[in-house]
Amino acid sequence: MPGFNELGTPNTLDYVLGKGKLFFSENDPTTGLPVALRDLGNTPSMNVSIEVESREHKNSSDCLAQVDALFITSQKLNLSFQLDEINFENLNDFLSGDTDTYDNPHDVTHTDVIIDTTVELGRWYELRKATAGLPRVYNLDAVGVVYTIEKDGAPDVLLVEGTDYEIDEQFGLIFFKTTAVNIAAGNVAQWSITTGATTPQNLDRVRALRRALVEGTLVFRQDNANDCGQRNLYRFHRAQLTGDGELPLIGDEESVMSFTGIAGINSLVDLNSPLEVLTYEMT
Repeated sequence: MPGFNELGTPNTLDYVLGKGKLFFSENDPTTGLPVALRDLGNTPSMNVSIEVESREHKNSSDCLAQVDALFITSQKLNLSFQLDEINFENLNDFLSGDTDTYDNPHDVTHTDVIIDTTVELGRWYELRKATAGLPRVYNLDAVGVVYTIEKDGAPDVLLVEGTDYEIDEQFGLIFFKTTAVNIAAGNVAQWSITTGATTPQNLDRVRALRRALVEGTLVFRQDNANDCGQRNLYRFHRAQLTGDGELPLIGDEESVMSFTGIAGINSLVDLNSPLEVLTYEMT
């Protein structure tokens, strides 16, 4: 029969070694229901804790006061979980960010844009386009892009890759070598795009700390490794979440993102509880 053990007798199959999948969706502002649940990927840990504030009442009728009542003044469900799939959407939620598409200006030609007026050899420089905001230029390895790096002068001197500079085309970074032949410290360096990209390669961008928190429905579908036929569904109607702690960018182990938050009541869906738990016993 589906459901939790209600027989009143011990059963070792009730021991839980939890595994499962975690899903999240922002809520529709009218119905309060999830718009479309997204699988958050592998979840190494998922925890729920209850935080209670209370007040004791003491009876002082006798010589020693005794506690005769406990008043619960507030209850809160705390959430915490970890994700180790560092994809675009998960990273955006961890950073409380918003997303957009960066319009990469590598498909538009330009001529003699100054990289630096007094070059330092042995240093890296960002390649930018001389328009409003001096936007960065990426993906110079895109099909169709033709560019030149020069020393400004009368006449200009074409610099040679490998001899005078090294370049990271994908991220638009250029390094002037200390052994450069055609440019010296203090010279003016410039660059041009003579032919733009055949197909623009714009970039997906996360801009951090653009939201106070991430809010929506969080659903955890739990499988019990001790009893693979027992499955539970934890549904948090209004999870308010933030990234918490470190995101290792260098390390000897895989990076993990940690999230914390609370489960609040969503009055549009359930007036009484921030959480519902459903269980199913496969037969």
